[in-house]
Amino acid sequence: MITVPNPHKPSDQLNAIFPEFDLLTTSGYFKAVNQGVSGQHLKSVVSIIADRDIFAKVIGKDKSNLSRSYRVNKLPSLIGDSVLDTVRIYMQASDIYGSLDLAREWLSMPIPALGGELPIELIDTPAGRELVRQTLRKIEYGEYS
Repeated sequence: MITVPNPHKPSDQLNAIFPEFDLLTTSGYFKAVNQGVSGQHLKSVVSIIADRDIFAKVIGKDKSNLSRSYRVNKLPSLIGDSVLDTVRIYMQASDIYGSLDLAREWLSMPIPALGGELPIELIDTPAGRELVRQTLRKIEYGEYS
């Protein structure tokens, strides 16, 4: 049996910024990281997610200087990786909750499984993103509600 992916997942809007890769797969994510993230990619991500603060933190810039990064041909590899990994968190949450708006709402709520922390305050570091990703997986598979 051939499975056809749902062409209208909430994460599709974000994945469309990187149309040649499926960022939710390990291989797609790896290939996107290797290709690199441009300033225009970053600008599109910030525009869709509508959170300058988190992406300024992720790339290590003051939010007033974030727009300077939009003019860069290619972000440094580690920064590009962090941007893509953060995008993946939003994609995963939007697919679980059914929309990017609901994902944003969840990311801004205290989550008991995270010790009452707000996921949005954790996703600016690799370790924090991994904690949030693990929590989302558990929600997806019914371990948490």
